[in-house]
Amino acid sequence: MSTAAIPQTTAPTRLVVTRVRPADPRNSESSEGTVVPLPERGERTKRQPRPNTPDAGSSVEPLNPEAAERAVVGAMSCKVAQAAVEVLSGVRSVQQLARWLDARCLSALTTRARLHAEAYKAQTRRQSQVPGAANVHTLRHQPLVHSVHCSAVSPGIFETCVVIADKTRFRAIAMRFELNRGLWKVTALQIG
Repeated sequence: MSTAAIPQTTAPTRLVVTRVRPADPRNSESSEGTVVPLPERGERTKRQPRPNTPDAGSSVEPLNPEAAERAVVGAMSCKVAQAAVEVLSGVRSVQQLARWLDARCLSALTTRARLHAEAYKAQTRRQSQVPGAANVHTLRHQPLVHSVHCSAVSPGIFETCVVIADKTRFRAIAMRFELNRGLWKVTALQIG
């Protein structure tokens, strides 16, 4: 076996730093080159802005470990709020939300949807008695989300507020999301 195939290890190079007095500005001719003095201990702790980064006066946002969870909960709250308004208008079945709502929220939404359906039937009966109103049909509009606000209550718990535009008005929907066995569930739902 040849020794040329075995790489030789070299000892790491050591860097020795010694304190140097600043160069005399009157004596600009130096045979050793330019000497850069080390800053004093108090000056070293201050961070100097790098040339490629924004100015030191601009604000830099800190890292937020909950940002990913907040984005997921925000997207879910948009979809759940939109579906809940569709349930109240009779376009969607309540059972389609069973995966995301806990039992209490699901039963409360079912009761409210049933009450809305009865009120809608009573209103259509009254309108059918008015002559000439039988030819008027209302179009169903898909609810549009205008804004979502998420806030972390504690790890694994978020509260959201969604402002959504219904057929004729704006609604505010408040929800509480809790992480249970790796799945987000709505444990409180309030529709305004």
